[in-house]
Amino acid sequence: MSQQLELLTENPSQWATVMFITPDIQKKEIKPFVVLALKELEGNPDSRTSSLMNADKFSAVRSVVRHVARSRSATKESWYEEDVRAFLEGLRFNADCVTELTSLLCLDKMYDNIPTHLRVKPGLVSLQWKIDISLGQANISSENADSQRANEIMRRDTHIILILTLTNGQTNTYRMSISKFHELRYTVACALKSMIVLEKRKCMRKE
Repeated sequence: MSQQLELLTENPSQWATVMFITPDIQKKEIKPFVVLALKELEGNPDSRTSSLMNADKFSAVRSVVRHVARSRSATKESWYEEDVRAFLEGLRFNADCVTELTSLLCLDKMYDNIPTHLRVKPGLVSLQWKIDISLGQANISSENADSQRANEIMRRDTHIILILTLTNGQTNTYRMSISKFHELRYTVACALKSMIVLEKRKCMRKE
């Protein structure tokens, strides 16, 4: 699976409701729905949206447009048609709708006016870490330190190297002390705990 397709399909459970509706959507409905969805994303909703006869169909297309637009802003790369097509086929759009929607979603200019607050930062593909003791070893050697002093130097000068690979292809490397590394672990754990608590609140659940 390509990186782009993995990004598009990373949370399949969110499409359960959409997949009940997509088989009934017709090709002629795709472009008008996409235009209306884009106007909403750009902050200029069309008055016709509130009186649509096929509100469920529009909602399904709007969800797809919004997801694809946000995902694209994470990579800042043009979509590959085969990946978008595979994503839409997985959502059970019929063949004509897949072709029509793919051609629209792969147009770069479609995303020109998407507001910044709707864009997402690059996601994390992988995180690797390793222990760097080279500085400590060098200082022990230069001081000709005894065992007690060597232990003190190693505790002080040992560092953790973090290598983060992002969805936009960028690789970031960070070097931190062991104490800062544990502080980072604690902060991340607290953030995850807070997210779990929020997800359990009734106001955060989708009806």
